[in-house]
Amino acid sequence: MSSQDNLAKHTNFKVILDGMPLGFSKVSNISATMEFESVVEGGVNDRVHYLPKPRQSMDKLILEYGIASGEILRTTLTAGYELKMGIVIMVMPDSGFVPTATYQADWGIVTKWEIDTLDAQSSGLLIKKVEISHNGLSETINKVGL
Repeated sequence: MSSQDNLAKHTNFKVILDGMPLGFSKVSNISATMEFESVVEGGVNDRVHYLPKPRQSMDKLILEYGIASGEILRTTLTAGYELKMGIVIMVMPDSGFVPTATYQADWGIVTKWEIDTLDAQSSGLLIKKVEISHNGLSETINKVGL
C-alpha cells in the first residue's frame, strides 16, 4: 500500500450543528488562529519571547447548501442563532465509519447568511451561505491505519 492510499479525500464529510446532523455541499474556512505578541527581554539580545495575546476576534466557518422547498431543519440558521451544543465536522473515509479527521468547536453563533443572486435566465441551484463565528476549532486526526 502506498502512502498516497492513506491520504484523506475532501469529498466525504459530515456536519453536526447543535447536536443535529445536517447536509451541506461545501464547508470552507476550517481554520484556527492565535495571535502572539513579541517581547524583548532587557539585556538579552539573542532572542525574542512570543506570548499569546488575548483573543481579539472569533474565527469564522462558512457552510453552503442548496435551498430546497419544504426544508425545516436548516431554517433555524439565521443571524443571531446560537449553537450552544457546538459544531462538529467529520472528514469520512470512502469506506468505514471512523472519521479520518474531526474538527470541533464548543460554541458558535450564526453571524451572517446570504443567498446567491436570483437570476431568471439561469437554471442553476439556489445556494445559501451561512457564516458561523466560533471560539476556536480543535483538530483530532485518527491514526488508525497510518
